[in-house]
Amino acid sequence: METVVAIISLLGVGALVSFLFSNRKRGKEESQSPPSNNTADIARGAVRQTFEEEVEGLWDDLEGDDPAGDLADRGNARSRR
Repeated sequence: METVVAIISLLGVGALVSFLFSNRKRGKEESQSPPSNNTADIARGAVRQTFEEEVEGLWDDLEGDDPAGDLADRGNARSRR
């Protein structure tokens, strides 16, 4: 009976020690933000500027004398690119 108690207590202590060490490894992880990418920032700025120019051009076409014709011309110009 004494050996069974000793074996169970050793298993319990082993489980406790392994649990404590596994939590210690995880610990606090430092959150790292990705490095800034200047090329991507420049590309985003160019895309945003082109988008704003296109939207402004669409509004100009809609407010003109012949909105349907202006929009058709814009669409035809885009299909030729």
